Amino acid sequence: MSAHLTILALGSRGDVQPFVALGLGLQAAGYRVTIAAAADYAALAQDHGLAFHPLVGQISTLLDPAQVELFLGAASNPLRAIRSFMQQVNPIVDQLMRDCLAACRPSAGLIVSTLGMYCGVHLAEKLQIPLIVAHLHPYAATTSQPHMFFPPWPRRLPLRGGYNWLSHILADHIQWQVLRRPFNRARRATLDLGPLGPLATWGQVRAARWATLYGYSAVVAPPPADWDAGDSITGYWFLDEAGWQPPAALAEFLAAGSPPVLVSFGSMMVGRDGDRITSLVVAALQRSGQRGIIYRGWGELGRTALPPSVLAVDAVPHAWLFPQLRAVVHHGGAGVTAAALRAGLPAVVVPFLGDQHFWAQCVLRLGAGPPPLPRAQLAEGRLAQALTSVIESPTMAARASRIGQQLSDERGVERAVELIQQLVASS
Repeated sequence: MSAHLTILALGSRGDVQPFVALGLGLQAAGYRVTIAAAADYAALAQDHGLAFHPLVGQISTLLDPAQVELFLGAASNPLRAIRSFMQQVNPIVDQLMRDCLAACRPSAGLIVSTLGMYCGVHLAEKLQIPLIVAHLHPYAATTSQPHMFFPPWPRRLPLRGGYNWLSHILADHIQWQVLRRPFNRARRATLDLGPLGPLATWGQVRAARWATLYGYSAVVAPPPADWDAGDSITGYWFLDEAGWQPPAALAEFLAAGSPPVLVSFGSMMVGRDGDRITSLVVAALQRSGQRGIIYRGWGELGRTALPPSVLAVDAVPHAWLFPQLRAVVHHGGAGVTAAALRAGLPAVVVPFLGDQHFWAQCVLRLGAGPPPLPRAQLAEGRLAQALTSVIESPTMAARASRIGQQLSDERGVERAVELIQQLVASS
């Protein structure tokens, strides 16, 4: 009988979709796979023939827009950001652990995303099954760059490498210690396990007993020289949704003129500014002479009246849409960054928080886009100028195309499945 693996894919669609691709690869290799994620993504898993277990409810309705606004405002301050994050997470931890336990009970192994790790370590202890943590961005400590929630060290000052390394250690332990109390509550109530004290939590994080994979490309983010995890970088886990048919309005818009620019902030909420940002985007597109497609997403963009040169859409598979575009304006999420580069598209990156700043810098370093335009600096003139620089630069287009060719040759899911088979067999 084939082994059963559960994947805890906590997060938004950009966090879940790569794990659906991984699940399909594992299923093709003979494993039985269950995706456990927010209820929003049941169809995404089930339409591809994977078993699905809902966690907590619909993430889009659980988030408090007011708290999201506070979180976005605190994104550059690690302590404020963690406090705002806890206000969102604390009330749902008990239900989350109950749902995760129900999803994992028949499993011979557990694969978790970065957010799923905080539940996964306790579940693996309870069920005595192997744990594999799969990150979609760099995670281990390094002297080459700071942790995603820490600001960069000023270049004119010494000790930057030490600061970078320490930022990873501090961020890791701050997050685990802040989450210790609600997860101890869930350990007692749901898992019948004893609580972990501060020293035990410190030791658990430091020991890092779990196996680790990285589901992104070393072409885009080469491993730092002081890492020992380079062999665990598998390449991206792309999900190609064959046979998808566009709605008539989208097909007609694409056929009616030159290739458009996609503006997508994915599952990022934009606070209470949806209409204002829509107007800003439309004005920037018109000022740069571009047709545009706006992805509505959770930010409630594109709800106002739009000119004929701009179309608002709901979810459209990247693999279908991106080859028909001229460029992309996006928030720097790992998934959309990968999709744009794979399609050979230059991009204007508007990072909001977290690893989005890291991926924005990767796009800049690769020469596939202009300097990032952080959300706090988003303005019509700046966006129009960035778009014009992308459209008029043959160098950016050529570099993005070259990266796309390299990514198309990678087999990230196949490599990840090979590593998981080895890890499961050795456990």
